Amino acid sequence: MEVGFMSSKQVWKKCTFCNNGLRTCFKCDGSGKVSPGWQTCHDCKGMGTGICTECGGNGGRRETIWSPE
Repeated sequence: MEVGFMSSKQVWKKCTFCNNGLRTCFKCDGSGKVSPGWQTCHDCKGMGTGICTECGGNGGRRETIWSPE
C-alpha cells in the first residue's frame, strides 16, 4: 500500500470587501459628516473610513493551498 503525501504552501489572498483594510463608512458615505447640521460622524469620527470587519484591517488573509506530491 502506497502512502500519498500532500505538500502545502501559504498564499496571501486580498480582501474583496475593503481597500487595504479600510472600508467606506456606511453612515456618512465616506464624507465624515452627517446631517443635521453636518456634524462629525460618530461611527468613523470624521475620517470617512473604518476598519474592515472581514479581514480585521489586514487587507487580506493567508490561505493554505494543498497539492498532492
